[in-house]
Order: sequence, then C-alpha cells, then structure tokens
Amino acid sequence: MSEAGAPQGVPGLVTSSAGSARRGPLAGRRILLPRVKRKDALAAGLRSAGAEVEAVEVTRTIAGPPEPRDRAGAALASGAYSWLIVSSPRTLAHIDLTGLPAATGLAIVGAATARFVERALGRRADLVATGSSAALLELEPLSTGPEPGATGAARRILLPGSALRGTALIDGLSATGWEVDQVSVYTMEPLDPAELPDGFAQRWAEGAFDAVVLTAGSSSRALAGLVGLPPASTRVVALGHPTAASAGEAGYVVDVVADSPTPPGIRAAAIAAIAAPSA
Repeated sequence: MSEAGAPQGVPGLVTSSAGSARRGPLAGRRILLPRVKRKDALAAGLRSAGAEVEAVEVTRTIAGPPEPRDRAGAALASGAYSWLIVSSPRTLAHIDLTGLPAATGLAIVGAATARFVERALGRRADLVATGSSAALLELEPLSTGPEPGATGAARRILLPGSALRGTALIDGLSATGWEVDQVSVYTMEPLDPAELPDGFAQRWAEGAFDAVVLTAGSSSRALAGLVGLPPASTRVVALGHPTAASAGEAGYVVDVVADSPTPPGIRAAAIAAIAAPSA
C-alpha cells in the first residue's frame, strides 16, 4: 500500500506500506492518526520507529464568512497592525496575507508553520514559538506589550485562524496591553459517519489500534462523536497540553502528553504509552 494516497475505494484513509517487515520499538504496532496530511512528518516519525500508521480524516475545513476575511487582509496591507500571528498553515488558505508590510512583525507558532509561511509569503518570521500558541507569551516584545504611550497600529495585533481557537493567547496578549483582532477565517466540522472508511468504526471499537495520536481538539471531539471513545486497550497520546485538555473534556483518558509537538516528541510519547503497563 502506497503512502502517497488512500487505498482505492477507501476515501480519507492512508496506511503505511506493508511491503516489508518493519523494525524498531513500535514494530508490529498499529497507530491511528485522525487526520490525513500530505507528507505528514508525524506519521513518518512513527513509521521510522516501526509502527504501521493509519491516517483517517474525521473533520473537514469550512471557510469563514468572506467579508471579515477580506477586511482583515486589507487592513493588514494598509499597515493597521504592529504584528501578525499565524498558528497554522491552514490559515493561509482562507485569508490573503500577501500584503504583509515589511514594518509589521510576523510571529509564528511552530517551526514547520514558519517554513510554510516563509515559502508562501517570502518572509522569515520575526518570532517562532515552540509548543502551543501560548508559548508566544514568553517571547518579547509580545510578552512585554506595546511601547508606553503607543497608539493605533502600534498597539494592534492581527490573529487570523480557527473559530475553535482557545482563549489563552488572546487573554495573555490583552493582559499585557495589546489590542487583538481575532478573525475566524475557518472552522472545522466532523465528517458524516458515512464518509468514514468502510469497517473503520468496527475495527476501532474492537481495539484494532494499539494507540491513537490526538493532534487537535477538533479532531479529538470529532473522532469520539463519530465512533466513540477508544477501548481500554488503545493507548491515547496527545500532541500537547491544549490538545490533552480538549481530549479530557471529550471523555478521553490521555496516557501520555508529548514533551514537544514534533515528530521525535510524538514518537517518544507513543513508545512510552505503549510500553507502559496496563492500568
């Protein structure tokens, strides 16, 4: 089975190659990723440890209303903001950020997103946070707020992204004196059960997966809503603490939270989760 796409006749499903025996600490283990992403580095990292990875799409992206997106893009181009914050590559598909002025700071969450934004906009980030969006609150000058006496654009931050975004970053920035314009340029909604691969719900319920890696609150909730919570035999790994919190609210029992939302961090977390003795 090729990693390049879904098996014929099974939409939204990608599995790792079964053509050769795999070796490593996850050899013989089947791990679910509830997302389908081209050249998924997380999946590749798990496969490098010997796992058979099955990626299943459980959500779809829905663009937000066009008027707020257009207004925000135009305001950005006019120099109305001191900083632009981008936390997901998906954002760039739903708002025109190509007018980003050279004088406007660019803050990015995650090295992979920073590379994507640099390719798309031709601009290197001024700040790159690791981990969750809230990590930006530790980086100056976002952590210290606008200059004393600053007015207008010098106090304003544009934050386009998901309508499902948490409030930690916005609250933190506001507390230091920034005026944050949050623009919901897209949202995520669960697929219909009929859109899942044939037999997936039954295999999930029967414990076909040794572990599931939860990468976002929206997909965690969608997975639970579509096929229920995992059986006790399936270990649950969360990409980070925000995802773990969302998963816990949805009813999951998270076994391991990755130390970092990177391929090595996820690989180590999956190994630790599967190696841990059963409760």
